[in-house]
Amino acid sequence: MIIDYDHTQVKVPYEILEYCDRFTYDVNREDLQYIDCVYMNMGYYGNDSVTLHEMRKSIMPVFE
Repeated sequence: MIIDYDHTQVKVPYEILEYCDRFTYDVNREDLQYIDCVYMNMGYYGNDSVTLHEMRKSIMPVFE
């Protein structure tokens, strides 16, 4: 998948696509919720890339 950011095309890593597919399982890839997930995990909202990478690798419990 390729996204536009700051008037340039950026290739999204497969790891992020895979995570957003699981995180937003009932949404199409063209939907805003999916695109938002991709942008957040690419670090475009000012999030720390190391923290995001660790978050994608960890298992998040649905119920505690």
